[in-house]
Amino acid sequence: MEELLVPVRPVGRRATGPPPVPIGLCAAWSRHAAELAVPIGGALQRWEETPSTRVMVAEGQLVRLLPEIFLPPDLLCGAVERALALGCAMGAHLQSHHVIAGPSAAWVVLGGAPPSPAELLSPAHRGERAGLVLRHARLHPGDVETIGGAPVTVPVRTAMDLLRFAAAPVAGPALRGLVAAGHMEVDEVRERLRRMHRHPGVQAARDRLEALLATDPVTRDAPEISGG
Repeated sequence: MEELLVPVRPVGRRATGPPPVPIGLCAAWSRHAAELAVPIGGALQRWEETPSTRVMVAEGQLVRLLPEIFLPPDLLCGAVERALALGCAMGAHLQSHHVIAGPSAAWVVLGGAPPSPAELLSPAHRGERAGLVLRHARLHPGDVETIGGAPVTVPVRTAMDLLRFAAAPVAGPALRGLVAAGHMEVDEVRERLRRMHRHPGVQAARDRLEALLATDPVTRDAPEISGG
């Protein structure tokens, strides 16, 4: 039987402010999300950022979702858990129009270490809080899927946002992961970028995609994945 990792509590004070409340977290997204999020919300840990907590994150004993908000890694084993964990970490700041996007959407699908800052899209407004970037964007219904009741950009839209806005050290590995895992086809991303007009960063995104295809065998030689 696989042994579950139980982290030792960090040395230091709990972070200021009220502790995360497990009941009702992610309800802004959906009732389904709120129900699934209860055990995740109950396991959230709020601690000050100290050398002790940084060591525990580096050693894999805790995962930092947002500054001063942590979760044991065994609760992030799947895409549903990762999507809901980010919603839980948002707490009362989460709104129904917040959509997990960019590096955070890639993390939900692929796993690994959560990106910092986390990223959300919203058709309502843009803004920032500690550890989070909220971008304003118009989202078509086909750009968003629900994972455990949480809205997440589909892989093709995720790739487009990575190419347009993410730094190269973030965008490259995420794109490689999405292609290698069969979540998207490169040609679909190219076609979507071709059809975009007068959008900020589109030409740079096209150039970045072609440069990646020219230098990366994973994306260049990836087989086409049939839809379904």
